[in-house]
Amino acid sequence: MLVTGERARRGGAIGAKTDTPLIALPQTVVVIDDAELRRRNALSINQALGYVAGVAPNQRGNVATRYDQLYLRGFTPGIFVDGMRAQGGVYANTQLDFHLVESVDIIKGPASVLYGSGTPGGLVNLASKLPYAEAGGRIELAGGNFDLLRSSIDVNQPLDGDGRWRFRAIAGAERSDGFLTMTRNRRWYARPMLTFAPDDATSITLILSYQRDPESASYSGVPVYGSALPNPFGQLPVDLNVSEPAYEAFDRVQKSATILFRRELNDTLTWTSNARYFDVDLHYRQIYLSAFRTVGSGAARSTDFSTIVRGGGGADERFRTLTLDNRIAADFATGPLRHTLLAGIDYAHNEGRNDQQFLTGETTSPVTNIPNFNLYTPRYGGTIPSFALTQTRSFRRIDQLGAYVQDQITLGGLHLIASGRWDWYDQLTRNRTTGAVTESSQTAFTTRLGALYETRAGLSPFASYSESFEPQTGAGFDGTPFVPVTGRQYEAGLKFRPRGTSALFTLSAYDLRRQNVPVADPVNANFSVQVGEVKVRGIELDGRGEIAPGLSVTVAGSYTDAQVVRGNPAVGSGPQLSGVTGTKPLGVPSWSASSFVTWDLEHVAAGAAGGLSVGGGVRYVGESDGTATYAMGTATVVERFAAPGYVVADALIGYDFGALDPRWDGLNLSVNAANLFDKRHIASCFFNNSCYFGASRTIVGTLRYRW
Repeated sequence: MLVTGERARRGGAIGAKTDTPLIALPQTVVVIDDAELRRRNALSINQALGYVAGVAPNQRGNVATRYDQLYLRGFTPGIFVDGMRAQGGVYANTQLDFHLVESVDIIKGPASVLYGSGTPGGLVNLASKLPYAEAGGRIELAGGNFDLLRSSIDVNQPLDGDGRWRFRAIAGAERSDGFLTMTRNRRWYARPMLTFAPDDATSITLILSYQRDPESASYSGVPVYGSALPNPFGQLPVDLNVSEPAYEAFDRVQKSATILFRRELNDTLTWTSNARYFDVDLHYRQIYLSAFRTVGSGAARSTDFSTIVRGGGGADERFRTLTLDNRIAADFATGPLRHTLLAGIDYAHNEGRNDQQFLTGETTSPVTNIPNFNLYTPRYGGTIPSFALTQTRSFRRIDQLGAYVQDQITLGGLHLIASGRWDWYDQLTRNRTTGAVTESSQTAFTTRLGALYETRAGLSPFASYSESFEPQTGAGFDGTPFVPVTGRQYEAGLKFRPRGTSALFTLSAYDLRRQNVPVADPVNANFSVQVGEVKVRGIELDGRGEIAPGLSVTVAGSYTDAQVVRGNPAVGSGPQLSGVTGTKPLGVPSWSASSFVTWDLEHVAAGAAGGLSVGGGVRYVGESDGTATYAMGTATVVERFAAPGYVVADALIGYDFGALDPRWDGLNLSVNAANLFDKRHIASCFFNNSCYFGASRTIVGTLRYRW
């Protein structure tokens, strides 16, 4: 379990790259520690962030557990591991097993000033479990519905009497059925780690990691009509699989080597240097929903709501990434002012190949034919396509270099922060079929300014301004290359830490803009102009921690007002598709709220009853926009609708057998239920013509032995 100081240090380490307590950082940063992850049995980013304000998790619902697809303050966040970007390929994106994760850090709002390119929504960082000074470990066995079997082992062992050499190894495997019929998940992983800490001021850790996901459920959603909206043929089942199990494939192999170095040079200077080499290979095939079948012609043209046209194809990818982050921090005073001055350089190199091809619909050739699919009398196992992936055969190389500087100034309870960063971004793409090469070079400068006043009562009002950028490829009609998309956020709020607790509560309001977005050129067809803008305004309440001995809470609530201020021009006068001026981005709910409470009775009950722990949570997600199209005569009708909101409940009961008999100390059994009442719900309809059902009820029993 993370103690208060360690939670604060890790939050500051990601939010400012310095040892700044969260209560003193003028920006909203959330830290979910290992104890909370374990209590809630959160084993993915989506599961972990289900109780964080401003997050719209599970955009692909119960389908695509292979990726962590979510929105943070209206935009897709960047994913980082140990403060370094987790970068893969087009489809070969990384996903880390959560048995390797110590905590999850969330920066809300633009973070480019310390981390380079990214959306203005923020980022999610996974902090790895590392070797520690004492001998210990944990064995875990789990089972549940959907034929779940999971096992893991975590062993930590000092290699000498002084604890200077520390070894830790974590390994595990799991298998389960997917939420969709005829889909499965399989995974195994291993991670040995070695730390050398010759003194209290120095540590260097080597992490080697291997993870393979030879099967990972599916990827396609279901039609809007029959899920979020009525279908004349009836409702669709939540486990409907519109793919072809014999064609479906997803095999991802991830390998990495990481070095984490920290040296306190003296009482003033601290040097940190981190590096990671990451290697990911992917074999991916999929058949997916494209649209409803259209029958007839002319005025008799109509939509057959019982049958869908499907697309299919896939990708074979291999990408390599090298990331480096070197920084030095100086703590000193100038008169009454305390400074923490930070300067650093980071570098990322990503390169790899992508072979992909996707086709749609029925053809006369068995090689390219993708049969239509009847939703209400599904049949699998017919002729499946066998075409080669020749549509796109590309090589991509990205180099990004960033130099940043930051000064944090403290005067009594006043905390000020000013940060600035230059980025140089280069991308080369080569068509491996024609040999054609496309190159792009861009630069960006981003800043952050913030102020916070920490009072003795535990209240800290704050205000901040921060920026982001996203490199762009391509050019306008006149040949002028695109410039980076930019983002900026104004945020103000109040942080509160009740005395004597590890809890932190943050109330914040923000105004966020994403600008220079390429949108359709209204004059020159098939070209784009960089005039687009998306506005997101919101109010959030986020809190978590232990508020009394044994009583831990999380509370989250958010209102999000997202709108495309300038986008694609409207078509006609009726409902519009995503990206049109005046519309709301798809999949982003206006309202959401959640709370989870756990109670460990060891602090209030004696004897055997003290081993009991109970908990429960409620998650509310409000309506979000979706779109659909269908044929009516010679016209294609656009329908914009509100995907229904939902409320689901989660529950926990656990028992520590050490309270029953000291000889069983370290043995613990817990049972977690997610979506306890098996509520049928729509997680999102963020993609035109598609919706994604939320996960059905899962019940998982976990037996752990800790020593």
